This record gives sequence, C-alpha cells and structure tokens, in this order.
Amino acid sequence: CLDWPREPVPPTPPAHRKLPDVPVLLLGGDRDLSTPNEWLYREAESAHDPQIVIVPGAAHSVQNRAANPAGRQAVYDFLLK
Repeated sequence: CLDWPREPVPPTPPAHRKLPDVPVLLLGGDRDLSTPNEWLYREAESAHDPQIVIVPGAAHSVQNRAANPAGRQAVYDFLLK
C-alpha cells in the first residue's frame, strides 16, 4: 500500500444523514488491518437496522478468503431473510 498514489479523502457526510431504510449487513474480521472493526460500528450508526458480524480469525475479504465460514454463512442467512 505504501506505493499507492495518495488521494484526497472525501468529507464525511453529516452525522444526521441516514441510509435508506433497507437491511444492512456489515462484515469484518477480528484481524482485519485494512478496515478496523470500529469503522463497522461507525457505519452502523447511519443504518436503520444494521447487522454486524465479526468473524474470529479472519482478516480482510471475510466472505471469500477466511477459513472460518461464519462470514459466508452470514451473507447466506442475510440474503435469505
């Protein structure tokens, strides 16, 4: 990542701005260095009814790289609701 070009970070939307009233699934691994779990909880504040799943032992790309199937199962269960 150190060699990637730097780009400006877009401003954070106002805290009062909510996402549409649709189901939201936020996945994270407890070893994810790219997307800290705190970010999942911050994003969840913008959703009406968020579901957060933290997969033990997983890093980034939880649904397709993690040995633990919990992320894939969470997506499957979420889509069948």
